[in-house]
Amino acid sequence: MSHTAAETAEAAASLRPAIQLHTVRSIDAPLPEVIRYASDAGYEGVEFAGAFLDADRRAVEHALSETGVVPLAAHVDLRRLEADLEPVVDRCQIVGCDRVIVPHLGSHLFRTTAATDDLAARLDTLAERLGSHGIEFGYHTSREPFLPPLDRFGLGTVSSVPSPALVWRLVADAADRWVPLGDRSVDRTGFGRLVDQTEEVTFEVDAGWVAAAGYDPVDVIESLGDRLSLVHLADVRRTRAFPPAFRSVPPGEGLIDPDEILDAAARSNADWIVFEDDDPDDPEAAVWKGIATLRGRSV
Repeated sequence: MSHTAAETAEAAASLRPAIQLHTVRSIDAPLPEVIRYASDAGYEGVEFAGAFLDADRRAVEHALSETGVVPLAAHVDLRRLEADLEPVVDRCQIVGCDRVIVPHLGSHLFRTTAATDDLAARLDTLAERLGSHGIEFGYHTSREPFLPPLDRFGLGTVSSVPSPALVWRLVADAADRWVPLGDRSVDRTGFGRLVDQTEEVTFEVDAGWVAAAGYDPVDVIESLGDRLSLVHLADVRRTRAFPPAFRSVPPGEGLIDPDEILDAAARSNADWIVFEDDDPDDPEAAVWKGIATLRGRSV
């Protein structure tokens, strides 16, 4: 789908711009100063990553209040949430963050439909616990859940044999090469199963990683309806054919068309569009390039 500059700008204007602070993790500054820097660049919201769990909570709350920046969500590791949820809840409530999202999960958690069902139960449990505190719980998409469950290939029994996660990632990557083009339905992936088997969990679609899996992020955004929480305008480039490897790049320099993602996000349930570049050469420059991209401008 082609877009005129006016159409792209119109789509971008309907969404509030935010940044995933993992993008600027290498900037040597306290989190409150990073929040102020993002505000100066024009972002209206931030999404926390690892530094949030160690930062001075009151200083973070003050920076958010001073700038008017909205804390959209906090990315927190699944094992940490399951082991010690209350400190995360307390921290989120102090700074006014009402959404917690689990980032990338390993391929072994999606190796079969049974494994995916077990994960769904774990996530639903967390969604219920966080929901009792008024906090939404979501999952950030990565490439792994879009690999085919191995029981689709008669490998369900074999896959139950204990092996390193890397082994099963390689097996799933190989199996994915056998999936006919006409059979590449999201419903038949681990991700489709996870959506079907959860009730309260919402989903944050990372456009780059969905594209890396060989699926159209626009289709995934549209399929989620009110289960969609946020959209990441992020991109990747393939660096190796097999086993597949990818590197994060600025949106538009890899597999996605940023204009199409902006347009799909504008039509969706999402109010925000989140810029992310996992591995920028110049994090400070990436901040400014990101806000221009979210506003539908080239730089």
